[in-house]
Amino acid sequence: MRDDPSVVALVVRAADGDQRAWDEIVERYSPLVYRVCTRYRLGRHDIEDVGQTVWLLLVEHLGKLREPAALPGWLATTTARECLRTVTVARKSDRRGTGR
Repeated sequence: MRDDPSVVALVVRAADGDQRAWDEIVERYSPLVYRVCTRYRLGRHDIEDVGQTVWLLLVEHLGKLREPAALPGWLATTTARECLRTVTVARKSDRRGTGR
C-alpha cells in the first residue's frame, strides 16, 4: 500500500493528542463511515450508534495502527463489522419478538 503522507501525518499527530488532527480525521472520514452504514440500510439512530462506536474504537486503537496510511480501510472494515453486529442483534431481537 502506498503511504499517503497526509493521512500518516494526521494519524501521528492525533495519536500524540493533537485535537485539530483528530477533528480533521473525523471531518474527512465521517462521510465514509456514513456510506458504509447506509449500505446496510441502517436507520438514523443505528447509524449514529455505529458511528459513535467506530470513533471510540479508533481512539482506542489510533496509536496501534501498523499502517497509518491504511486508516480509511481500517475505518471501512471496522464500520462494516459494527453494522453487521447491529443487524445481527436486530434480527435476533425480531425473532424473539415473533416467537420463532
